[in-house]
Amino acid sequence: MKSLRMALSSRMRSLLAGGWCLLVCSPALLMAAAETPAHVQQIDLIHFSHTDYGFTDHPAVCRDLQVRYLDVALDTVMATRKMPAEARFHWTAETTIAVLEWWQRATPARRQEFLQAVREGQLEVTALPFNNTPFLNAEQWEVMLHWLPEDLWKSFRPQTAVQNDVNGFPRAGAKALLDRGVRYLFTGINSDSGGPPFPRLSTFWWKQPDGRRLFVYMSLPYGDGFFFFESVEWRRGPLPRAGDGTYRPPRAGDILKTDEASLRKAHERCLSRLREYEKSGYRLPVLAVSMTSMWRYDNDPPFPPLSDFVAAWNKLGLQPRLRLTTVSEAMRDLEKAAGATAPEYAGEWTDWWANGTACAPREVAASRLAKRLLSAAQSPVFGPLDSSTRARMTELWQDLCLFDEHTWGSGMSVGQPYSLDSQGQWNEKARFAWRPMALAEWLLGQRARSRLAKESEGLWVANPAAAPFTGWATMISTCLRQETHTLVDTATGARARLYYEPGPHWGRPGRPADLSYEDVSATFPDRSPNRFAKFWVENLPPHSARLFHFSRDKAEDVPNSPVAPRVTTNALGWPVAALWPGMKKSLFSEGLGDFVSVKVNGFAPRWVAQDIWHAQEAARKAQLQKEKLELITATPSGPVTLEDNRHTLLYTQRFEHPRLRWGTRKLELWKREPRARLTVRFNRQSSFDPELLCIVSPMPCDGTLPRLSCGGMGFTPFTDQLPGTCRDYFAIDGWAHYATAEGHWLWVSRDAPLVTLDGPHPKSRITEPPARTGRMLAIVYDNFWYTNFQGDSPGVMEFQFDLVWRAKLEGDASADNLARALMTEPVLVINPAFPENPAMMQRLFQP
Repeated sequence: MKSLRMALSSRMRSLLAGGWCLLVCSPALLMAAAETPAHVQQIDLIHFSHTDYGFTDHPAVCRDLQVRYLDVALDTVMATRKMPAEARFHWTAETTIAVLEWWQRATPARRQEFLQAVREGQLEVTALPFNNTPFLNAEQWEVMLHWLPEDLWKSFRPQTAVQNDVNGFPRAGAKALLDRGVRYLFTGINSDSGGPPFPRLSTFWWKQPDGRRLFVYMSLPYGDGFFFFESVEWRRGPLPRAGDGTYRPPRAGDILKTDEASLRKAHERCLSRLREYEKSGYRLPVLAVSMTSMWRYDNDPPFPPLSDFVAAWNKLGLQPRLRLTTVSEAMRDLEKAAGATAPEYAGEWTDWWANGTACAPREVAASRLAKRLLSAAQSPVFGPLDSSTRARMTELWQDLCLFDEHTWGSGMSVGQPYSLDSQGQWNEKARFAWRPMALAEWLLGQRARSRLAKESEGLWVANPAAAPFTGWATMISTCLRQETHTLVDTATGARARLYYEPGPHWGRPGRPADLSYEDVSATFPDRSPNRFAKFWVENLPPHSARLFHFSRDKAEDVPNSPVAPRVTTNALGWPVAALWPGMKKSLFSEGLGDFVSVKVNGFAPRWVAQDIWHAQEAARKAQLQKEKLELITATPSGPVTLEDNRHTLLYTQRFEHPRLRWGTRKLELWKREPRARLTVRFNRQSSFDPELLCIVSPMPCDGTLPRLSCGGMGFTPFTDQLPGTCRDYFAIDGWAHYATAEGHWLWVSRDAPLVTLDGPHPKSRITEPPARTGRMLAIVYDNFWYTNFQGDSPGVMEFQFDLVWRAKLEGDASADNLARALMTEPVLVINPAFPENPAMMQRLFQP
């Protein structure tokens, strides 16, 4: 009897204690014992709508749907709030954007109902506005965790962040969560083209560099709770749009039926799933899974009958017990059960899905420019920020955050790229890059003009960065209203020569030389003489402005230092090494500026790429990569031209590649400091075939792993990552820092936020550092994804990279400040002698 009692569930033991021992040999009771899980006593069901701003519907429709879903959820919560606890409906708002938009539309009475539902625990608001990509910078993470007004944040008291679908989560985001008092991270990672770093249904403590920890749960994919009870997917389509009246969300009786026969069938399914997990080692008494509806799986409404299903299940006495709850309640259950024994891990959580962002290089470049412009507008050199300007900046940062949200287009964006749905969704997504870029430029111009217009006459040059600026400042030459050859620093008397260069002109071309090889329309000349004027700025202090006067004097600019790098070139004249005084190794190695592509050969090549991804055996994967992936390196199309001035050496060379109409690379070397700027422009020919395009920056740092930036925080790939996270490529927000015994190399990317080491590694799942760790490759284009991202981005693109050497460079903060300064463009304002009209200043140029 004793051994039998130990084998029975706790519920049956209570029956035995009450005198029911005569039923021990009952077949029904023995069957019930067999149908009781060995370990799991309770399943926490978390119900929400997975938020994709796109994919199923146009983003504007998705946002409207998500707001309406909150009304459905709130109505159902209020209708069930006085029912027995097990029959009450619970809803988790996965993201805060919809909550804020709902709140702004709601009546005071409706708001009070919402707050009541939150207080009573039937409705929860989580901490993040959306599921994010790893490309947000530090300013964006600050905005992300302050999306809700502070009074709402305090009312909701978010304890859990949800990151569904996406395969990673930046440490910068974890820091921002902890700074706001958020303790838990719930993930429902998609296995497609990636997957979770640890087994499903496991917990761990994620230790941050400052010692603080997040409690993390690796749940099943975000809608998989449905398949604990049903074996057949109810949705059809798979992505009918919300406005299609021939498809609908499920109703009571379609799924999760509450009659006894259906419940027992669901119970059998549940036990089958549980046995799989318990056989694999699951030992906790509680298990948490999330559920979405079965209309489209993503962007779907609440399923109100879910609480009826849970109540009927528990009334029938089925084991394990079900509890419909919110995500933080489930996380508290898990922490109570596993917190003391959960393993601890540290490191960056890199994202397998990060490569998708490289599908649209121009839009990414626009978003990164917008971020630089906004950061510049925040500089104290332009004075304090008033509340209205701060609010305007927040709006633009929020738009940029939405650009970095994880949804990049229609579910058929690659399969049917020219459909109106695909085009419409991408147009809405892309505006979150183009609109902030334009408005940030206007805001910076307003800030600079309103600050400097009251100052002395002349040309003001402002450095908005937190480190000194040395380099070129450029203006359109028609801004000069008198003959000008030099600029005079009013503080020192030093002269800066104006260098005039050709550029576009609105007029009729007069000769073939007026049109470059880039001028495909041949309408307006792009090589008209003297269209730009640039001058050298030397060591402009951080957050400062310097005044210059215009001069007709043609004297050479200063300084006239004989210091210059010792440059080694190849047979065609392209630099392969450059050494400045004090350096033991070259700033770069042979191959700087090389252009490399990866082509997939075979029928339906994206599926061939998936075959490579899914190959489990290393030998089979290597064979497929050798047979199906073709590496093509561009070839120079002629000798190098060299331009030499007092400050820099500029090398220019064109190159050829079968995927390009043309390509040009330029390498500018600073004479008085170990610094190089590589600019690569090319015209990509249209193709929907999957391909990678990379630009190479080799440095003499093999054997040293770089420190990479993500969200303003550094991490070292391979050694400072969570196990099982992506090492094929890395998302960065600007820089790579190599600290060696011979000094420090800092590589900075202006436009391309995706990098890899040594060579392209598509679908490789590498785990160990490659041999040439100093060979940095910027992945400037990647359209390997088969859905949700852009399949083709043809035309002209430009990418710029800076490379500097320093004898010392202390820490991530120093690297970040220097990187920002290297990408900074000085802000120019010409002040005339005449005073500005006060109305113009107040009404037009005041932000």
